[in-house]
Amino acid sequence: MRMRRVFQALGRKNLLLMGIQGFYWCAYCTYFGFIVLYLQNHGYSNVQCAQAQVLIAVATLVTQPLIGYFIDSFITCKKFLLLTTAMAIPMAFLLQASFASPVLCYAAIVLQAILFYPSASLIDSWTMALHEKDPQVQYPLTRSAGSVLYALTALAFGNMIAMLGDGIVASSFLLFAVLMLVCVGLLEETPCRNKQRKATQGQEEVQRISGLEATKILLRNKPYVFFVLSCLLYNIANKSTGCFISNYVFNVGGGSGELGMLMFVSAVMEFPSMMLMGRIMRRYPLGGLHLFALFGVVLKDFFFLIASSMPLLVAGRVAEGISYGAYVYIFVEYICRNTPKQLNVTAIAFGTAMTSALGGIIGNYTAGLILDSWGLIPLSASAMGVAILSILVFLPVAFSQKTKEASAAQ
Repeated sequence: MRMRRVFQALGRKNLLLMGIQGFYWCAYCTYFGFIVLYLQNHGYSNVQCAQAQVLIAVATLVTQPLIGYFIDSFITCKKFLLLTTAMAIPMAFLLQASFASPVLCYAAIVLQAILFYPSASLIDSWTMALHEKDPQVQYPLTRSAGSVLYALTALAFGNMIAMLGDGIVASSFLLFAVLMLVCVGLLEETPCRNKQRKATQGQEEVQRISGLEATKILLRNKPYVFFVLSCLLYNIANKSTGCFISNYVFNVGGGSGELGMLMFVSAVMEFPSMMLMGRIMRRYPLGGLHLFALFGVVLKDFFFLIASSMPLLVAGRVAEGISYGAYVYIFVEYICRNTPKQLNVTAIAFGTAMTSALGGIIGNYTAGLILDSWGLIPLSASAMGVAILSILVFLPVAFSQKTKEASAAQ
């Protein structure tokens, strides 16, 4: 009876979005969360692992902005997620069959990145669109489900790999992807906002913004550009150390179980941070909250710099989790407030590509080179310097208002 009241209070849409976020991040964790460990277990070097991460980033950098514009203009998030998630399932089995050949292995990883990696920003965009129609839909609540289930999956999966080996990757991905597909299929669609429509009763005429014009609008938007640049530096600082978290663990005498525990700690700290952002975001300047999120990675990289034991690594991951939980919500909210509604999905996807993907290319590849040449301490120090730079870059627009262009378009 009590559980029924909880479900009624949350609402059907929130529950389905929690399922989509939760099962997506579970599937993501089983595949991308341990990808470096899988490759290392099969004899791949640090540089090869970094190359795989760079390929993931390049694939998403090229395709994610196109996918975002495609969603705004031609196909709904729901239909796109149903198609690409179903196609991603066989790619998980292809990875397990191709470790012996680096070329085939990299091809499987790239295909999976194109099909599955962009889904996170699309789910976020879908949630924000539903929230505008129904204020009961709560992004912090639904996205937090992803963080919590990612945390639990990371903790359990690290120990399962230690016991059973990485042969369980494909079947685990299959399970979570199917559960995600069920939730996606049951959730309400939202229309494409940049799809050309003639004026009808109750609806204004919509003229499609071309891809070139959309790019010009976003690049002329000063708060958006400075925000994305700060997020790029944030991701470089975060991913350069996060890419080789297993090396930090092994350096202090840990193994795959400890690696899973560290992933759990970081992900579980995202939950209270995200929920707190949901409560205070309307009372405090969004730019100031973003500076708080950026500082969290400075703190994380400092702990990694001095890490001589697991407790210091845990402290770093706690700082990272609090920072990233705030960052994820601020990223979506800031872009939706400062860009035309007609291009929200495009702006989020383009921003994600320019920050997470490009940050992965720069951070992961340089991290592999620094690690092989000089070791973990120089890697942590350089990452900390980049994190400080991300704060300095954002300061000029940290407390500015929405651009006139975005406000007028909305």
